[in-house]
Amino acid sequence: MSATELVDIVNENDEVVAVVPRQVMRQKMLPHRASYIVVMDAHERILVEIRTLCKDYAPGMFDACVGGVIQAGEDPDLSASRELKEEIGVDSNTIEFKPLGKLLIPYQSKQSFLIGYLYLARGNFLSIRQKSEVSGIMLLNTEELSKLQSSCTYDSFIAYQEILHRAHEAGVIQSENF
Repeated sequence: MSATELVDIVNENDEVVAVVPRQVMRQKMLPHRASYIVVMDAHERILVEIRTLCKDYAPGMFDACVGGVIQAGEDPDLSASRELKEEIGVDSNTIEFKPLGKLLIPYQSKQSFLIGYLYLARGNFLSIRQKSEVSGIMLLNTEELSKLQSSCTYDSFIAYQEILHRAHEAGVIQSENF
């Protein structure tokens, strides 16, 4: 997404209150929508992205989820599916793809928030990273990922934890590791 693409600014009820360029949203730390997808392989390892150094938010950090800012007027499910395809080359129609609701995620600075749309993608897949946004990809078990929490983007780790919690509560994930 370029700095000039438009983003819906939302209130705590996820109602659109304005539309601004992405660059303005970032500069003013305005509340917006984003998709978060925990991608899990058949061995229950989590796909973790290493962000490129040119990203406008948290360059070089790890992402515990695939996803990104939802564009103005874009359907959240379609946005999540698009992000999955763009960032790691996985088609949401070829693996289990389950929406798990929304979550208000405060910014780490506590100055604002975003509305996270949460998903679990699970199955066998071959990933191809988007070189402009993803420097590398790792598959980690939950214990390994927990040790890297301080190197992960704040929002992706909160979303990751909530996705695993909701998936376990819904009976989608059976493992005792969650």
